[in-house]
Amino acid sequence: MKKWRFAMLLAAALALPFGASAADKPPIKLGTLLPQTGPLGAYGKSQQLAIELAVEDVNKAGGVNGSMIDMQFADTQMDPGQAVLMFRQFANDGVFAVIGPMTGTQWETVSPLANRMGVPALTSTAAKPGITIRPWTIRLQPPDDLFIADGFEDFLRIYPDTKRIVIVADVREASGKAGADAYAALAKKHGVELIELVEFSTRATDLSPVAIKVKSLNPDAIMVSALGHNALQLAKEFNVQGIEAPVLGNSLIWPGPFVYTVGDNGKNWHSMGFTTVNSSTGDNELNKAYVERFLERADDTMGDPANTANWSLSYDAVLLYADIMRKNNIDGNTPADKARELIKDAFVDLKTFSGIQKYEFQESGDAYIPGRVLKINPETKMWQFAD
Repeated sequence: MKKWRFAMLLAAALALPFGASAADKPPIKLGTLLPQTGPLGAYGKSQQLAIELAVEDVNKAGGVNGSMIDMQFADTQMDPGQAVLMFRQFANDGVFAVIGPMTGTQWETVSPLANRMGVPALTSTAAKPGITIRPWTIRLQPPDDLFIADGFEDFLRIYPDTKRIVIVADVREASGKAGADAYAALAKKHGVELIELVEFSTRATDLSPVAIKVKSLNPDAIMVSALGHNALQLAKEFNVQGIEAPVLGNSLIWPGPFVYTVGDNGKNWHSMGFTTVNSSTGDNELNKAYVERFLERADDTMGDPANTANWSLSYDAVLLYADIMRKNNIDGNTPADKARELIKDAFVDLKTFSGIQKYEFQESGDAYIPGRVLKINPETKMWQFAD
């Protein structure tokens, strides 16, 4: 009964005739760029699982206009040059469109390349602002200039006595600097005093001097722009120093191991997000069914429990491509150049889309999803909304 109910939910979400046959048409080839090895290999496994679940669901619901989706995966190794190489390979192999790559540094190289080669691409994860290039690319993950603003304002609502803050960041790292700059601008906008920007190095193994400095400044709250492993170091050192001020980490700590490894050191920490295991901005029933299956299929390398974070955007990326192709009568017999052109035109006209999440697309091609403050549930080791 549960499987039947989920299949009907998915068919309704895709507006597909339930049980449609796809036996007689060639498949539709799509490609995904993600890290399968290297420091973010576990992140890549989570993203790949979300995409595989979506492909399975679309195909079980009848495919797209009678064709199954054939998703190909390529390892970027977190290297922009490798991402470019793999994107070119996908283009030469005749894929209709691409998902990925994962990070802003790679998206900066792939987005212009997609426009030069005339191959549609979307990223569901990269957060660096201002790097999505129209008309051939779009982004589902809201960029930091939109996302951090929502999180900061929600944080001030939850902690209205926040008058003085400290920002902690590695400003020599691109995402760290982007977050620090956003926090500083938002503090000024909302009349919050920025006491000091306390810098650290992403490569540092001892962040106790940072914690000692922050404690001496006695802020009402601390804004952190850091990668996950640095956030874990900072959480430990803040706890050692007895810092009780609430901490708002940027969205970089939302996915990954922070939530299930930080333990008691994370009692004052928050992040930013728009979905939890129990709530989404779009189809909440679809979200719950997806989360249940994601957790069932996740292996130990993806955490205990696995962190579903924003991987639903990668699931939705498949649904979005399926919806665009269905509406434009694209199937496996459609020539690749024609299919790509039709998908690009749909990107240009795209205003909204609703899957697990609900998206509003800006002129930049970036989606907007309202962000909220998250905190850790110590019993489940999962993120939950802070209020």
